[in-house]
Amino acid sequence: MNRYGRTRSLQGRERGVAAIEFALVFVVLFSVLYALATFGAVLYTQQSVTRASEEGARAVGLLTPAPTAADPRVKDAVYDSLANSLVVPVSANTSVTTRRSWIVSNVTVDVARSDPSGPGAYIRYVVTVTYPYSANRLLPTMPLLDTSQWMPDQLRSRTTAALKSS
Repeated sequence: MNRYGRTRSLQGRERGVAAIEFALVFVVLFSVLYALATFGAVLYTQQSVTRASEEGARAVGLLTPAPTAADPRVKDAVYDSLANSLVVPVSANTSVTTRRSWIVSNVTVDVARSDPSGPGAYIRYVVTVTYPYSANRLLPTMPLLDTSQWMPDQLRSRTTAALKSS
């Protein structure tokens, strides 16, 4: 056999190697990209929940008369903030009104108030927002990558505001 015949025979045996290498690399690359997108969605949702609790605490300082515990005006500020973000399922994402009604029925907002210890002391408000992330994932789960074990069931944020009592 000449030198060229031997080369052709080696090339014939290696013809499918590139496709197999591509398939293996693609699976790993796609898994990494999916993991990045999934963690990004969780971080975005957590940031939205945090911003909403901050909006609730900010509303505490702007409201007159001073809010009570579980004040609906503070809750409305939280709901409005969440309704302006993309944290609802696609089925409830047709308008701001449908997003807000979905958020009101699924997101827990708690406003706690501590009484001042004396005149001139501070009244402390704690706004806690709890979002049920495991029931409302932004990205679908993949059969090979079960991210439910890595992701939290609930995303929670707590913000404190203090107002001087009169």
